[in-house]
Amino acid sequence: MSKSDFGKSPDTIVLLSPGLNEKQIWGEKLAVRSEAKYLGIEFPDATIYQFGIEDLERIAAMKVDLLISYFTGPRPPWRIDNIAELVEGVTILKVVNHGDLLDEFAELPVDGFITNSVAAANLLGKRRPSAYISLAVEDDYGPVPPQDRYRSDIVFLGSGGRGNKRPATTQHYLEAAKKFDFAIWGSDWDRDYWAREYTANPQGNDWYRFCRGPLALNDIAALYSSAKIVLNFHEDSQRQWGMWNNRVFEALGCGALMICDECEGLREEFGDAIVFTSGGEETARLIAYYLEHPEERRRIGELGRRIVKDRYVYSRWARAVHEFHDRVVSEKRRKARSRESISESGASEPADTESSEVAE
Repeated sequence: MSKSDFGKSPDTIVLLSPGLNEKQIWGEKLAVRSEAKYLGIEFPDATIYQFGIEDLERIAAMKVDLLISYFTGPRPPWRIDNIAELVEGVTILKVVNHGDLLDEFAELPVDGFITNSVAAANLLGKRRPSAYISLAVEDDYGPVPPQDRYRSDIVFLGSGGRGNKRPATTQHYLEAAKKFDFAIWGSDWDRDYWAREYTANPQGNDWYRFCRGPLALNDIAALYSSAKIVLNFHEDSQRQWGMWNNRVFEALGCGALMICDECEGLREEFGDAIVFTSGGEETARLIAYYLEHPEERRRIGELGRRIVKDRYVYSRWARAVHEFHDRVVSEKRRKARSRESISESGASEPADTESSEVAE
C-alpha cells in the first residue's frame, strides 16, 4: 500500500474462502455470500470479489486494497499462510473455528485478525491488531411461512463430516433426538461414512434413517420456521473459546426454540433465550418437555429473535469491519512513519512485538 493510499477506503475487496465451489454447503460459503452483500453497502464504491484457493494467481496480479481470508484449517489446502505476500493492501484473517490453532494463527504475517471469540481476540491481539466481531444474519432475515416438507418436531442442520467434529461429540448432543420425530439436513450422514465409528455396534449406525439430504442454500429460514425445536452444538474448540456458530443466529433469528450446548459466553449473552443442555439424556428430557409446552416454546423463541435482530445483523458486522480496516490502516501508517524516522536517523528498526487492544 503506497503512502497516498493510507486512509483511503478500499476500491477492491477480496473475500478468500474455501468451499465456494463445493456442492456441500459450508458455513464459510454462507457467510461470504452475506458478508459480500453488506460490505458492498458499507463500501459502495468498492468492487468485491469472492475467490477460492484456485484464484491465488489472479489475486497476485490484482491491486487488492482489502483481503479477508477464511482459510483457518489445520493445514493446506485449508490454510494459506503466505496470503499477505500476494497482497499489497490490508490482509485480515477471520478466525471462527480451530481455537486449538490460535498460537499458529497468531504467527501468520497478516495485518490483523477478526474473530467471533473475545478470548481469541485477546490472544491474537498480543501480536497483531485484533477485533471481536460476531457472526450474524442478514438484516431482513427472520421467520417465514412454514413449509410442509420441512415440518418435524426436531431438526439439526449441518454436516456429519468428522473433520473438526469429533464423532463422540456429535453422538453426545444428537443421539437423544432419535427417540422423536427427528430430521437431519446436510451431507455425510450415510451408513458407509459412519461405519468405522460403529464397528462394535453396527446396528447403532442409523443416522441415515433421519437424514433428509442437503438443504437448498436459500431454505435455512424455511427449515427453522417449520420445526418445533432446533438442536445445536459446537465443535469442541469452538465451545472452549466461545466461538458461537452460525446456527445460533440463524435459528434464533427465525424465532425457533433452540436447545444448545454450553458454549463459553453464550448463556451470559442470550440468557433465557436459549435452552441449554449438557447433552445425553438431558437433551431427551428437554425435548419432551418443550414439545408439550408450545406457548413456552414460542415465548423463548421470540426472545431470541429480538436479541438477534437488535445485535447480530450484517449491517453492524460490515460497519465493524470498516472500523477495523481503518484502525489497521492507521497502524500501518504509524509503522511506516516509524520506519522512515529510523531510516533517517540511521538507527536499527525495533522488532515488531507491540500488542494491540481488542476492538469490541
